[in-house]
Amino acid sequence: MSITNVIKTIQDIMRQDVGVDGDAQRIAQLVWMIFLKIFADKEAELELIEDDYQSPLPDHLRWENWASDAEGMTGDELLNFVNNTLFPSLKELPDVEEGSRGFIIREVFQDSYNYMKSGTLMRQIINKINEIDFNSSDDRHLFNDFYESFLKDLQSAGNAGEFYTIRAVTQFMVDIINPQLGEKVMDPACGTGGFLKSTIEHLMSQAKTAEERKFAQSSVYGIEKKQLPHVLATTNLILHDVDLPNIRHDNSLSRPIRDYGSGDKVDIILTNPPFGGIEEEGIQSNFPVSFRTKETADLFMVLILTLLKENGRGAVVLPDGFLFGDGVKNRIKEKLLEECNLHTIVRLPHGVFAPYTGIKTNLLFFQKGEPTKEIWFFEHPYPEGQKSYSKTRPIRTEEFNLEKQWWNNRVENEYAWKVSIEEIKSKGYNLDFKNPHSIEDELIAPDIALDNYMFSLTNLKIAKEELLEQLTPVTKDVPSIELFVKQFHDVIKSEIDVGLLERFILQIAFRGNLVGENEDDEPVSKLLSKIIDKKQRLLSEKKIKREKPLLPISNDEVPYKIPDHWQWERIGNCILSVIGGGTPSKQNPQYWNGEIPWASVKDLKNNMYLEKTVDSITQEGLENSSSNLIQAGNIILSTRMGLGKIQINSIDVAINQDLKAIYLPEEILKEYFYYFYKGLDMKGTGTGTTVEGIKQAELLNMLVPIPPTAEQERIVEKIKELFVLCDKLKREIESCEYHRQKFVRTMLQDTMNKAD
Repeated sequence: MSITNVIKTIQDIMRQDVGVDGDAQRIAQLVWMIFLKIFADKEAELELIEDDYQSPLPDHLRWENWASDAEGMTGDELLNFVNNTLFPSLKELPDVEEGSRGFIIREVFQDSYNYMKSGTLMRQIINKINEIDFNSSDDRHLFNDFYESFLKDLQSAGNAGEFYTIRAVTQFMVDIINPQLGEKVMDPACGTGGFLKSTIEHLMSQAKTAEERKFAQSSVYGIEKKQLPHVLATTNLILHDVDLPNIRHDNSLSRPIRDYGSGDKVDIILTNPPFGGIEEEGIQSNFPVSFRTKETADLFMVLILTLLKENGRGAVVLPDGFLFGDGVKNRIKEKLLEECNLHTIVRLPHGVFAPYTGIKTNLLFFQKGEPTKEIWFFEHPYPEGQKSYSKTRPIRTEEFNLEKQWWNNRVENEYAWKVSIEEIKSKGYNLDFKNPHSIEDELIAPDIALDNYMFSLTNLKIAKEELLEQLTPVTKDVPSIELFVKQFHDVIKSEIDVGLLERFILQIAFRGNLVGENEDDEPVSKLLSKIIDKKQRLLSEKKIKREKPLLPISNDEVPYKIPDHWQWERIGNCILSVIGGGTPSKQNPQYWNGEIPWASVKDLKNNMYLEKTVDSITQEGLENSSSNLIQAGNIILSTRMGLGKIQINSIDVAINQDLKAIYLPEEILKEYFYYFYKGLDMKGTGTGTTVEGIKQAELLNMLVPIPPTAEQERIVEKIKELFVLCDKLKREIESCEYHRQKFVRTMLQDTMNKAD
């Protein structure tokens, strides 16, 4: 059977499993399984060529010892092994050095999940994966082709399109930058590793010896914030014979700019930073005040300018909005033009990144070390007879031959023109220069603008349909909601509307409408009895304090009907303890600017995980205040001022008096509680000195609906999937409005020109 048929069969089997819901989950499920098979085949090869090879995995976790036997573990036995032995062990592999094989495995599985609920179906998939021999050059070649198309499919997999850059674009940018052996190359937002792979291939073609090939691999590295693309990128490089992919699972923007030294700088940066994204204010504080913004792509440009060495080269994909944007964007462009020679901007036409986004993009090429004197623009044309790009008719590598032939012999022509730095400054650093040679374009500009607007309307409609497809099944039999769904295309017009829609999703999630019951779910009564037993034990060990008795639940106060197998409970009955905070004296400077992150309400944003704080205190400040150090991985919420604000802290952090930390048992998922609390219509009752707030006793007496733990997991995953589609819808609304305004301006300008 061909590789393509094997993968198609796997996907068909996976669709039968009730736990795997949507393209993004299918991709995530498939990739960790394939990763382990590729790793196993690589180990088999290493054992043949290295006499003393030692696997970082214990024997019982190695693929050949639990997965390779077609008649081996299956059903509940296999499911139990994967969920309770394999994943916990791989997430906590001991004694691994950074950059080692063991470290790579631990990073890959750190935030990975097994979504499948059927061990029988999982065995069928494993058996199909075993038909692929990654040590066979034929199988590997065929799978590489499949993997490239597999990554390309991410463009239409919800929000995941941001992780994939078109192969033709990455290849062209690498060819132009032309990395050389000995140069350090970086992608600080590497997604699925397209730039890294193209760069390594480019360097390997120069390598003559095994030592040079090893050196080529070690000089290329990337950073990726999100788990799925990190795993995809790591697998991508292993497939291309990179023994130890140098890809860090981290947020490149989380380190203060001032902390970078000469040892951090690189010769080349090739990247397509996520644009249209929003970073929380804690990230902004890592940057100089004049460059602080929530726009992710802008922050990456500041980072790139910081990380490039003198004479270092950069090639970056950026949207049109960067070229004509003002405010912080202008200050970044001024810095770019003063510190670097921005010698070329290739303007890509509409649709290159379709269907993920309709926003037009540009390729910026620059060299650090001398200021810009002039910029050459090259307008990439559509192939003859083609008016746009699409998923089925993408931009092709050979189309960039036009730019390559022109690159080292620059003359103005119908596609190329140059603009002086004086003209750029006179226009306030607006880099959105139109092609002066395209008279025909000027005459037909309104038609092109209309086509772009209509294309963005189509993308907007697709984004709405994707969300509707997921929402319709859970809103049936409720007349008012059915009416809303029918009018969805007409009533959802703005990002504010989508924000309200997210609130609606949370409301139906915690009424039991989002996912269904599973026969294997543990009863809620058993779950709650476990929590009571833990609280009694902790009380006896004096690790938590006894709270005042909670009020009994009356039928009158139950806010709405929940499924019969759920149960209403007081928050105080579902948690282990609540810990308060305090503020060190402002009159004692030695208490502040220490090594301990200190959180207040302003640190609680909407990114779920509290990763950084604005302020910090010393150990002395902690000891001389009523603050407490809250261990990472707990709920922190506001009881005054920013009511409803809630985060899960990913770092150890001290908290101020307006915050409470809630320690949850494992039976209540932190993310379940986070989304429930986030969806509440919070109203202050008790009063503080200046503002309303919620007293701890009132907080503990609030009601929360409790489903079985496994159903909590399904609810959280479904909310995340719908929120991804909501984010995509927000982007398409923004893109559509941009193209609408551009069409109106173009049409009016054309009309005025003709009137003159």
